[in-house]
Amino acid sequence: MRLLQSGEDYLETILILSKKGHVRSIDIVNELNYSKPSVSIALKKLRNEQLIEVCDKTGNVTLTEKGREIAIEVYERHKIISSALMMIGVE
Repeated sequence: MRLLQSGEDYLETILILSKKGHVRSIDIVNELNYSKPSVSIALKKLRNEQLIEVCDKTGNVTLTEKGREIAIEVYERHKIISSALMMIGVE
């Protein structure tokens, strides 16, 4: 399965936010500065791909094992790229 960049961005954001505590869709809206409907549609797609789970009672968004693997891969890739850019003087 090939995930689009936007899907990768959502997974990475969920991973980062989960390090601070529970993640709800509104947290993703605020972090990415996207509209609520856009986030809702994206989360539905990620849920259909079995990359996330959303608790019906609390609305908490969690990564599945498969989703976590992709999120970590994307996060590590972004850290490497950021480090390389900083080494050559890009802020």
